[in-house]
Amino acid sequence: MNTRRWLAACLLILALAALTGCFLLGNREPEAAFVVTYDVDPANPLVVDLDASASSDPDGDEIVAYSWVFGDDVTIITPMETTKTVSEPVLRVRYDVEGVYTVTLLVRDSLGNSSLPVMHTVMVPNVPVGPTE
Repeated sequence: MNTRRWLAACLLILALAALTGCFLLGNREPEAAFVVTYDVDPANPLVVDLDASASSDPDGDEIVAYSWVFGDDVTIITPMETTKTVSEPVLRVRYDVEGVYTVTLLVRDSLGNSSLPVMHTVMVPNVPVGPTE
């Protein structure tokens, strides 16, 4: 009889862990990720999209904030926000001058956990290198 109770208790714990997430691991931090898309404005090669839609959370929590870190030499085009923390995963920016820049992203999930920062280098304008003769 004790074996049945022990087995029932184990099954109950496993069912609760499956439904609510494993309480032994706690809530894990989200993972920031983004790509840079060039040539989004044919009239201005200094405009790029920063797309963080690949950011994720291992617990399945919603990503609610994308915090971008870059210098003052960039203008946010969309979304029209007053801060560099936005709720949209895609940010369109315009750099003031040609050059190589570092962009950093942190994301926050719906439970308030923040990711580790992830960095990429942006080179504007993006001049494709072709084969040489």
